[in-house]
Amino acid sequence: MSDRALALKKKLREGGTAVGAFLSLADPAVAEIIANAGYDWVWIDTEHSPWSLRDLQTSLMAFNRTQTVPIVRVPWNDPVRIKQALDAGVEGIIAPMVKTVDEAKALVSACKYPPRGTRGFGPRRASSWGRNIDTYMAQADDALFVIPQIEDWRTAEIIDQVLEVPGIDAVAIGPNDLSGTVGVLRQQDHPKVRAAIDKVIAAAKARGLAVTMGIVTPAEQTAELAKKGVRMVLVAADVGLLVKGYDTALAAARGQSVDAAAIEKAAEA
Repeated sequence: MSDRALALKKKLREGGTAVGAFLSLADPAVAEIIANAGYDWVWIDTEHSPWSLRDLQTSLMAFNRTQTVPIVRVPWNDPVRIKQALDAGVEGIIAPMVKTVDEAKALVSACKYPPRGTRGFGPRRASSWGRNIDTYMAQADDALFVIPQIEDWRTAEIIDQVLEVPGIDAVAIGPNDLSGTVGVLRQQDHPKVRAAIDKVIAAAKARGLAVTMGIVTPAEQTAELAKKGVRMVLVAADVGLLVKGYDTALAAARGQSVDAAAIEKAAEA
């Protein structure tokens, strides 16, 4: 599994764009549908959705024999949560609410084995239950994605120092929570929010790090965003697609219209 993560990292280092989707529903059937769709990567959200470790491990099996890289947003920047997700076989960690240089260092440390970090040893499913233990150990530190999520405007003020931490592979932004720290929750176009987001994107681009916005982006905007540095784009979400599909079908049957944009916005993570 490390090979596909290494291939995706190479693509991003070379300036490519990776197209991804959200997986929020803790059901292996949904995971299988998304894993076989052909996306470059999938953001599995265990922060805002009721995932157990068993749910996560079972759903990760759907990604076997596909080229889609499963990256998990853990509930918190917690070394125990991170270790358990990595041992289950995820190929990247997104940690929410990373605010300081020390928190960024802690994230990297939790994802790397000694001497580069402090990750405890025990890669059960990640090493095919020990069958590929040597290969996994040789590749894990370099193959796993380590992605801090910036969700506070004050972190944007020190973003250069945060991104100087060795071992960060990409940057996630949380525009809704970031706007909340400004006092204008969900007002992503507020000047102060926009300035903070643009600063993070520019700092990441200057270091060759891809950015993901943490929300669904309309397909027609992906090329423009990629030029700015948002090269890990998310174009679909399981919950949003279900809500939109069911609401649209019902509205059509009743001869009504539905505000698809409002539905998609309401479903943003």
